[in-house]
Amino acid sequence: MILGTGIDLCEVSRMGAKVQAPADDFVAQVFLPGEIAYCGAKRHPAEHFAARFAAKEAVVKALAGAAGEGSFWQDIEITNEQDGRPVVRLHGRAKEMADALGVRRVFVSLTHTRDLAAATVVLEG
Repeated sequence: MILGTGIDLCEVSRMGAKVQAPADDFVAQVFLPGEIAYCGAKRHPAEHFAARFAAKEAVVKALAGAAGEGSFWQDIEITNEQDGRPVVRLHGRAKEMADALGVRRVFVSLTHTRDLAAATVVLEG
C-alpha cells in the first residue's frame, strides 16, 4: 500500500551558489559525508547536490510534512546501489516518523539537467 508520495524540483544554479559559498556551512548541515564525497567527485557537483536536495525535500513531503520544528536533513541520506540506482536511507527522527507510519520501503527517482534537478519519492507500507 502507498503511504505517501513526494516530489521536488531544485535549480542547479541556486544549489551551485550554496555549495560554493565559502562562509556558508549549508553543505555540512544538509548532506552527510558520503553524499558530499559522491557529489564532489562528479564533473558537475551542483547537479548531483541539487538532485539529492530535491530527494530529501521529496521525502519530507512524502512523510506528509511531518518534519515539525527543527532540521533533520542529515537523517535523510541519498546513496547509490552498486548498479547506480539511488536509495534513500532514513536515520534518527526521519526513521522514527517512517516507522510510525508503517513504511517498509522507500522508492526514489532522481533526474537532472544542467539547469534543474528533480526527485520523486514513494513510501510503501
